[in-house]
Amino acid sequence: MNPRVLRTAAWTFIILSVVLGGAYFWGTSTIIADSTPPQIVEAATTSGAIAYFTGKPTVIMVVTENIGMQEATAEIFNIGLLGVRGSLVQKVTMTLDSRTGTNYQYKGAFTTVLDANKEYIIVYTATDTAGHKDTYETKIKMVAVEGKVTVNGIEVKNTYDKIYVNTLDLSIQVTMTAGAAQVKEIKGTVNTVALTFQRGYNSDNWYATYKLPGDGSYTFFLKVVDQAGGEVMLASFGVELGTEQRWPLIIGTLGVLGVAAVYFSLKPEPKPRR
Repeated sequence: MNPRVLRTAAWTFIILSVVLGGAYFWGTSTIIADSTPPQIVEAATTSGAIAYFTGKPTVIMVVTENIGMQEATAEIFNIGLLGVRGSLVQKVTMTLDSRTGTNYQYKGAFTTVLDANKEYIIVYTATDTAGHKDTYETKIKMVAVEGKVTVNGIEVKNTYDKIYVNTLDLSIQVTMTAGAAQVKEIKGTVNTVALTFQRGYNSDNWYATYKLPGDGSYTFFLKVVDQAGGEVMLASFGVELGTEQRWPLIIGTLGVLGVAAVYFSLKPEPKPRR
């Protein structure tokens, strides 16, 4: 057959394949059905009285979502007449802090200094990839509480810290540096499971132990309960076991292997003997 005819036939076949492929295959799309809205886990989301520290609260929100999350926000409002939302103080877009299965944990850091001992309304909003929303409206109050929290000897310095450990066994100590005589109880939760604190021989100190079930991220909340039964958030922090600690070892191992590979690639081959 004439080469020119063959070439023409080949090009015709290619063009038809492109056209037909685009029409029948490349134009297809994947449809993901999601009729279930996200659900904010209120018990694991920051609310109530919070230790003042810098006056700029860092809050967390935990959301259960079956498909995927699009956005999480937190808005602080002044309280207006009749206890409803007043003027907006600040809105922040929260960042994904960790994920375990269908549970998403978000963190948001406000930059506006809030007034001490004043209540504010805070509204959390979770939006999934399908556009479904869930909102949780509650109140927060920045309270001047003085106390120090350590986990396995590591001090929790901010409203929301992340602490890395290399053991399942945790030892948590709370030392009240002011108003210790007014403290009735220290309450704590880890991923909503209650911790048991015991007062030490020194009335300023409280202790609790907890054994992590395995590698992963865990969220802790600690509250001070005064003699009148009022609760104040003393600290919230995350404990990470396993995942983060492996990266330095992995990177170091890859670095050693890389150096070895370069060395052997540059090593001159022995000259053949005559």
